[in-house]
Amino acid sequence: RQSKCSSNEEMTKQSSNFLHHFDCRQLPHGFYSLIPTILSTMAFWTSCVQDGCDFARLEGEESIERISSSDVFPFVEAGISQYRVPLFYATENEWKMAFTGQCQDYPSGTFDFWWNIAKFSAVISDIFGGSLCLFLWFSTCMAFSIRTWRLCAVEAIFAAFLRSGSFLFFFTSICKTEGNTCSYAFGSQVDLFGIVLLILTGSSILFHYPDPKLRRLREEDMMQYLPDTDRDMDSLEPKQIVMMPFQDEDMEDDVSYLKTM
Repeated sequence: RQSKCSSNEEMTKQSSNFLHHFDCRQLPHGFYSLIPTILSTMAFWTSCVQDGCDFARLEGEESIERISSSDVFPFVEAGISQYRVPLFYATENEWKMAFTGQCQDYPSGTFDFWWNIAKFSAVISDIFGGSLCLFLWFSTCMAFSIRTWRLCAVEAIFAAFLRSGSFLFFFTSICKTEGNTCSYAFGSQVDLFGIVLLILTGSSILFHYPDPKLRRLREEDMMQYLPDTDRDMDSLEPKQIVMMPFQDEDMEDDVSYLKTM
């Protein structure tokens, strides 16, 4: 019974010490941490504004008839997952794309090898880009180690690489068939912008690590790091408690910091 109680107390102390490392405070890395955070957010936003059927503008009777089962459309907007057909405006005697129109599914058997690779790359890139965006926002209130900071750069570059894989769509059969052409549309244009933003995000993280600022501890904050009893104090090794001096030109008095090793 005593061993069970002592183990519970030990687990409680370990969890308490573990939570002390997650001391949330405002911009521990300074304002520099906002640069990659905002860049990654903008990069993720570029993937959210697409509707899935506006990646490329497809022209050519053979491919258009193949996916729409009609030869009346002079062009369609082809996306990686779906496509959209234009509408004819009789008053203007012109075919125009109605972006409020619904996207339509491709018929079975349309996807080829390059199409599947482009679709897979786009999905995985969105997962990495979204998780990177969310994770970097934690740097605005929590200190990252240099290893964690560099890992974010690797994730950003990898997300940019996968995002570029979506352009393999232009090597698909509907674009490469003779007499058919695929040109950039809204989706591919914002993807290019998103790739640039991800590269800038990775570069801003990789080439500079903003050292986290030391936090000034008040007396009541220091008490939570001290042992509860004299017995616990005696059990601590000398190396477990270190007083770290903090120097600040704006402060008149010396301030000490308590760090648990």
